[in-house]
Amino acid sequence: MNNSKWFVKPRPVQNPKLRLFCFPYAGGNAATFIPWKNYLPSWVELVAVQPPGRSNRMFEAPYHDMDALVADLLSHFRQLVDTPFIFFGHSLGSRVAYELAKRCQMAGLPLPQHFIASGSRAPFASSREKPIYNLPNEGFLEELKSLNGTPKEVLDNKELMSMLLPLLRADFQISDDYCSTKEVIDTKVTVLGGDVDAEITESDLASWGEVFSHLESVNVISGGHFFIESNS
Repeated sequence: MNNSKWFVKPRPVQNPKLRLFCFPYAGGNAATFIPWKNYLPSWVELVAVQPPGRSNRMFEAPYHDMDALVADLLSHFRQLVDTPFIFFGHSLGSRVAYELAKRCQMAGLPLPQHFIASGSRAPFASSREKPIYNLPNEGFLEELKSLNGTPKEVLDNKELMSMLLPLLRADFQISDDYCSTKEVIDTKVTVLGGDVDAEITESDLASWGEVFSHLESVNVISGGHFFIESNS
């Protein structure tokens, strides 16, 4: 198993039969997924993706561009395709995972046996919201508060926020700017969404079926946009 800083393994498994790769939302990190190891069979290895600019990679420059982000990620990921795998991504993480799967398909590499898109519009859908990444600090922080994805104690900690702002702006720039062409990935997709998510509609969720060979199901779960945090 590659020991790249891109991948956090909370419970390494010797010769796993399956790997579950989890991709974080904008501003998020691998820590969201670490508790999930307790719910997986012993033969499944959880691998949380950790892009630069956060957590143990805090002092590395974050990416502002999807192409550069996924090109770097692919160079490390391609060493791990010897074991069957599944992709799970939440919000921006779903679109990063899609872009990675798309590039695997273009390169003739193995594809995920299943793809789980969570809390996200489809990758070919442009953002309906005005960009926020280039707002002055005060306005940017107000927008972050309205999204309810960053704990209040973090938002109120000026020293911590001064360290996190470059990462948050970079992630939201990718989220605001990225829009893919409709390229179909030859695998199944399951889609998850929050029942009170003000950002993502059921139509947004269903549209993921347009970029996969088979739409398995669309499932609505109790919670808002960050239902994976409230249901973990």
